[in-house]
Amino acid sequence: MKTETISLAQLKLDPNNVRQHDSRSLEAIAESLKRFGQRKPVVIGKKNLVVTGNGTVQAAQLLGWLEIEAVRVPDDWTDEKVRAFAIADNRTSELSNWDVRLLVEQLNGLEVTEIQTVGFTLEELDDLLEYRENPFSSIRMNISDLKPHPQNYQLHPDNQLDQIAASIKEHGFYRNIVIANDNTILAGHGVVQAASRMGRKRVPVIRLEIDPEDPKALKVLTSDNEINNLAKVNDRALTELLKGLLELEGTGALMGTGFDENQLAALAFTTRPAGELESQDAAAEWLGMPDYEKKPEYPSVNVRFENVEDRTEFMERIGANFFNKRIGEAWAIWYPEREREDMISLRFEEDE
Repeated sequence: MKTETISLAQLKLDPNNVRQHDSRSLEAIAESLKRFGQRKPVVIGKKNLVVTGNGTVQAAQLLGWLEIEAVRVPDDWTDEKVRAFAIADNRTSELSNWDVRLLVEQLNGLEVTEIQTVGFTLEELDDLLEYRENPFSSIRMNISDLKPHPQNYQLHPDNQLDQIAASIKEHGFYRNIVIANDNTILAGHGVVQAASRMGRKRVPVIRLEIDPEDPKALKVLTSDNEINNLAKVNDRALTELLKGLLELEGTGALMGTGFDENQLAALAFTTRPAGELESQDAAAEWLGMPDYEKKPEYPSVNVRFENVEDRTEFMERIGANFFNKRIGEAWAIWYPEREREDMISLRFEEDE
């Protein structure tokens, strides 16, 4: 292809260009052009349409240039081939990876003004320094290539997976799935399970360059589950927020929040004085649940055990498999089990 000098006024930017440039990227290109000049010609096609180099043309216009170097695609190229070339030119530049260690060393060797001419800010240099200490990559992977951590200790019941799936459907994957260097899941087991149940084949993941049995990996495994438990929840504010969702969107609005209407009614009842809500039924009415029906009152029974073994034996005899809530040494369950309810039916307490 022969290089020619052409007036910027004669060029037409491609309205279907798949690579978009914001103000910051154009400023970076302009800085590079100003510092180093144009070292790569733009590619143009029929009627002087810019095939590749739309950002370079825009940056040159910002600088007040009148002309630019360009090459033309061969006359025998079809429109389809030209379009494929434009996509390939953009895509191939994304497939290489930075050697972050070398990049940081070379950026550190530049003056501040020079760093800005190569497309990096000082803040991004700080990000690279942090990345060098704890490298990771954000990619998409096949679910079939991921494997659960053998020491994962959290189980995800169907109702939780339904909530996660509803959240993915409405908001996408905004929660991180974190994996080790061999594709072992460190965080996001429930997200992966829910996505698989939805029929998804691929998910976005963050890969940490650590072994799954490395102490760092085990800390990720536990911290993702447990650090949130250290937060203090303003239950009253939470009920107001969720009630607002119900008022805005009606039945089904809570799906994907981790609550359903009955759980919200229970939370509202337990976080308000009797003067406001006398019972869970009153809480349901307060929420305006459209399918609300008054439920019978159930008695509560407290059972005290001498030791853990006695309690375990009792639970086995009545067929109770899980607890709904723990308050100190007291454990609360529904009996018979009602997995989606959050009110205390039977309470078992250990003697100290």
